[in-house]
Amino acid sequence: MQTLAGGSGALLLSASWPSPAAILKGIGALALDASDVALTAWVRISAENEVTLMISQAEIGQGISTTLPALLADELGADWSTVRLLTAPFAPDFRNPRINFMFTGNSESIQSFHDLMRRTGAAAREMLVSAAARRWKTAPSACTTRNSQIIHLPTGRTLPFGAVAAEASRLKVPQKPALRAQQELTL
Repeated sequence: MQTLAGGSGALLLSASWPSPAAILKGIGALALDASDVALTAWVRISAENEVTLMISQAEIGQGISTTLPALLADELGADWSTVRLLTAPFAPDFRNPRINFMFTGNSESIQSFHDLMRRTGAAAREMLVSAAARRWKTAPSACTTRNSQIIHLPTGRTLPFGAVAAEASRLKVPQKPALRAQQELTL
């Protein structure tokens, strides 16, 4: 900075932005680990029973990185201590369901994603329960999830999510899964 004749100062700032190609190339870092299985676009489970949840909204002080995954993890029945979060890539699955566009703003992440996160967690839960029930040769209605395990209620048998994630990933994602509150009313 130099002082000019009038005693004023000057400051020159420079910034550069990566090209879109560089940004898209960086998305490759979000690829599944070798042992991760995608149940839905939002839920991945490793053979080691680690649950990865995708976050499509930017954390800008509204608690999005806690609240949205908590909604999803609760419906899924995941053990929060095994949950890790990944930022979602730019893709249609992660768009704002209210306005069909991928962005964060207007303090609307919770109101826009609340129902979607619950349905997504419930769908992944139903897939895991169905896979475990097939293995046990029992009705899915006799099972529930808790602490990242599927539990056969009559016998107390358990299976970790990771043990059936690959089987569950081959099932069709339920379009209208029962939410946990609805499931508990029928047990």
